Amino acid sequence: MLDVLCVSDMCVDLVLAGNVRPRFGQVEQIIGGYTLELGGSANIFAAQFAKLGGRAGVIGWIGGDVFGRFALERLRGCGVDVSRVRVHPCEKTGLGVALAEPDDRAILTYPGTIDAVAPEHLADDLLRAAHHWHVASYFLLAKLRPHWRSWLERLKQAGATVSLDPNWDPEDCWEGMRELLPLVDVLLPNENEALRISGASEVREAGPRLASGGAVVVIKRGGEGAIAFAGGESVEARPEPVVQIADSIGAGDNFDAGFVRGWLLGWPVEQCLRLGTRCAVASLAGPGGIEGQLRERIGESETR
Repeated sequence: MLDVLCVSDMCVDLVLAGNVRPRFGQVEQIIGGYTLELGGSANIFAAQFAKLGGRAGVIGWIGGDVFGRFALERLRGCGVDVSRVRVHPCEKTGLGVALAEPDDRAILTYPGTIDAVAPEHLADDLLRAAHHWHVASYFLLAKLRPHWRSWLERLKQAGATVSLDPNWDPEDCWEGMRELLPLVDVLLPNENEALRISGASEVREAGPRLASGGAVVVIKRGGEGAIAFAGGESVEARPEPVVQIADSIGAGDNFDAGFVRGWLLGWPVEQCLRLGTRCAVASLAGPGGIEGQLRERIGESETR
């Protein structure tokens, strides 16, 4: 069995850096550089989890194109199990074009294979394929959104644990999220997402509301670090100073991987937070979500 399995929002990221604010009217601009990198929140999570010594796999589709082949080889190179990734007969591989500045980014997305996994692809044999499931990009995986509740119920009956990072809802409706919370063991929103889902006006009100169903709730706050709520208590962690920032792509997904890796090993929440923040900070140094990832094989006897 794998330690963790994810449904992949399969895509690649083309990250443009430098003078990236476009000007229309046929104005040509010279940019500072570009990087083609593996994208998708689930892919970034799985790659970081594998680099921490865990057994991670993804379920998904690639297009029969150069971007699809690139994504598959990148996942393999990171140590991710891709035996459940197939070539789609008609969709192109998803593509995100990121206009990246040191502390912000704008993203243009071609969906393609991002939302190619359908309910019928969640077959019975997957119920015992992994000890834990991580759900990423909940709102981008539109085909699965009405079916997650029944699937998570089946996973819980099979003895699996579940973590969920909702990511942003492009429609800003947040439908269905509250109904899933009783089935989630670890919830990993950022600050804005936590406020939207909970209806609270500030983080220390949102955390307890979201944790009332029994989940460990970890709210990511960018440069302010992260705060976890569990069992009526809260624990806060601040990141170490960052010397150089290439971009912030994937920092939250890398945080998720570090936290979940520690949580699955039975670490205290404070130490899970510490590993999560280390993964997030490491990712800032490289372009895209993969290049700067922390490589540190962590065993059950270790605490950080």
